[in-house]
Amino acid sequence: MALGAIMAFVPSCGMTLHETLDEPEFFGTPEQQAMAQRAWSLWALLKDDPRYSSYGRGVALAAAAADNIPAQIALARITGAGACEHIPGRDLPGRRAALEAAGLATDGYVSWTNTPATFDRARQRLTARPLPADLSLVVVDADTPAAVLAQIDAVTQACEVFLPNGAYMRGRMGPAICVAALDGAGRAVGAAASADPFHPASDHSGTCWWGMLSTHPERRGEGIASYLGAMALIEMQDRFGMRRFFTGIRQDNAASEALCTGFGFAAQDEHILVAIDPRHFAGGRVSK
Repeated sequence: MALGAIMAFVPSCGMTLHETLDEPEFFGTPEQQAMAQRAWSLWALLKDDPRYSSYGRGVALAAAAADNIPAQIALARITGAGACEHIPGRDLPGRRAALEAAGLATDGYVSWTNTPATFDRARQRLTARPLPADLSLVVVDADTPAAVLAQIDAVTQACEVFLPNGAYMRGRMGPAICVAALDGAGRAVGAAASADPFHPASDHSGTCWWGMLSTHPERRGEGIASYLGAMALIEMQDRFGMRRFFTGIRQDNAASEALCTGFGFAAQDEHILVAIDPRHFAGGRVSK
């Protein structure tokens, strides 16, 4: 899509442009924050188009189509990185080649989705092994102090994962949950999150991103990430009625595969491919 076509969209859904552009907290490395800020401004123009999605990091294409590779290239060049979700395995090599021919780096994940067993397993996880006694659970909302989100940002950065912006994590942009475990000093030692990134008119509406499971290196092995991941799933179901979830896992990430398998998630023949402008991310990756 040409930039002129992108600029033709205007906000609606009862939000004024000023309200849409009222910037939330941005997190991550300086490069990630800069990308998230650019994506936030672009999302004000694209949020009413069901072809696009966002859960507060960047702006993505909701699904692959034969004619939307130019749009993905534009997203990457405008914001620094642009993902495309729901790419069939047969289409992945050609799409990757086209993006790389345009001078972009690419980074990919296998899409994993939940099964009917997921919620029983998540509830079993919550009862089988509680959080360690010295930790307290925080569910982020509109009134959560900025200092708490800064702590969550610190632990997610320590794990090389990317905390979505505060508007999403505080629930301003639709169904979303961010949960964290704090120690007695108020330091976040683990986190997980989920959000619905898709437009109501999208074929994927109601399918929620789930992830960002992280544990401070000093507290690994205590089951913190799996507890928080289970809590995020159950909170999304109980608060918002959400029952469909996806996450992206690199093909060589055996630990994440094992955790997701334990929650009843299964790998699909679909992929998430991120196009990355090397001018903004010299390492060729946005996050872990």
